[in-house]
Amino acid sequence: MSAAPPPRLLFRLLGTWWEVGLASDGASRDSAVEIARSTLGTRDQEATARRRLRDDIVTAAAAAREAHATLMLLQTELAPGDPMSASLTVYDDDRFRMSPAIGTAPDRVLRVLEESLPTIAPGLAHTAVRRRFEGGEVIRVHRIDETVESEGGQQFVQRRLVAQYWYPQPDTKRLVLVVLSTPLGDIPHTLLSYFDAIVEVSRFVERPAGSADEN
Repeated sequence: MSAAPPPRLLFRLLGTWWEVGLASDGASRDSAVEIARSTLGTRDQEATARRRLRDDIVTAAAAAREAHATLMLLQTELAPGDPMSASLTVYDDDRFRMSPAIGTAPDRVLRVLEESLPTIAPGLAHTAVRRRFEGGEVIRVHRIDETVESEGGQQFVQRRLVAQYWYPQPDTKRLVLVVLSTPLGDIPHTLLSYFDAIVEVSRFVERPAGSADEN
């Protein structure tokens, strides 16, 4: 008798979100074309913007696929006519196992992670805080990545907020990593509160027996 598949994370998301295909490069490109056309239209004037958006999505999807992501979502609106740029990526595999933890109690698993952060992520450990979700607590760390971008002959600094949420998977020593990011890194406290609100209403749900291990 095969073991029951592990539970998956379920999110309740407001606004407009798009799933990006991660099965192959072709699936990612198909998603990128659909998202670019739906958000920017098909006018010739928007051709450059569509191409740039498609390329950005394909590049991000390739990096997520290489890192064994199981789900990638892109947000384009908070509400109709109210633009918002954010992404949500889930990593759920056996690499994230807190083997030193005694038992599978979520708090013990999280405590092992907290103790390990200064070693495995020294640049992020000082940002670690616990936040709530519907099944208990997660650990959140975050950073702001800065890059120099050029547009219209002018250079500017782009600040991207990247928040990592570590969930203890029920009845295991495993962790599920959810990465929420946005290019709106100039207002990190506001966006962290928004990301926390997304996490707060997330929960694990059981998968039907025999289902594929996908989000």
